[in-house]
Amino acid sequence: MQDFVRQFHYIDDRHLPLIRGIGVGQGSLHYDWDARIRKEQLIVLQVTLRGQGFIQIGDRTVSLTQNKAFFAKMPGNYRYFGEDWHFLFVEFSGSMMQWLDTSIAIVELSETFIELLRRFILDVQTQELTVTQNAKEAFALFLDIKEEVQKETQQKTDIIEAVKKYIDEHYFEDISLEFLSEKYELSKYKLIRQFEVAYNSPPIHYLKKVRILHSLSVLWEDNAVEVVAKKVGFSTGNYFSKVFKKEMGISPSEYKNRKSHYY
Repeated sequence: MQDFVRQFHYIDDRHLPLIRGIGVGQGSLHYDWDARIRKEQLIVLQVTLRGQGFIQIGDRTVSLTQNKAFFAKMPGNYRYFGEDWHFLFVEFSGSMMQWLDTSIAIVELSETFIELLRRFILDVQTQELTVTQNAKEAFALFLDIKEEVQKETQQKTDIIEAVKKYIDEHYFEDISLEFLSEKYELSKYKLIRQFEVAYNSPPIHYLKKVRILHSLSVLWEDNAVEVVAKKVGFSTGNYFSKVFKKEMGISPSEYKNRKSHYY
């Protein structure tokens, strides 16, 4: 499909939910949109068809490769840009913001859903939509997009919950970021980011905390530090002691000695 952009303007839009713009486009050396300075209130969905774009949110930059999309309010605290970037987009009127759950979501859409969007764009290329027809199409499409985004987000949540459950139940085993990444078929970057969003901690930091928590009762059983370290999954007693002191503020030996104050 060649580049195609269509804007919808009406003398009286009756404040209805509308598609404001739709099309297929591509980036360039100068393609750089700062959503913080956009004036018109919109909701935008932009999906990568091929190549690669980028979206910067605060100090974080996310790569938008094939099938990746962002669904966001505008104006917003982000910018998006890309030179070798081919995409399709839909812009909805600001009146639909009341139905958007978050200011920005970055998701990976299915091929089936992207094909649905392609067909929709082809259908409206030559149609003259009245404001009422536009509103009907806009609301139906918006709900389809929202449902697809929620489905994809829920799948992420389920996977991250499964990662946490695995750590909670297998903390004493040899667990690495590479192992978790392969087991749950997520890139290390995605795994870290999604786990941080859900539990305010990277997965390996969470693993260390779980191990330290379980070590407390084992230490009070008068086990040697080296033995405790092995029981809760640390490779050496020295490493265990270092992590323990960082988390608890005292050494494992000091913690063991406190037992005498309670008995």
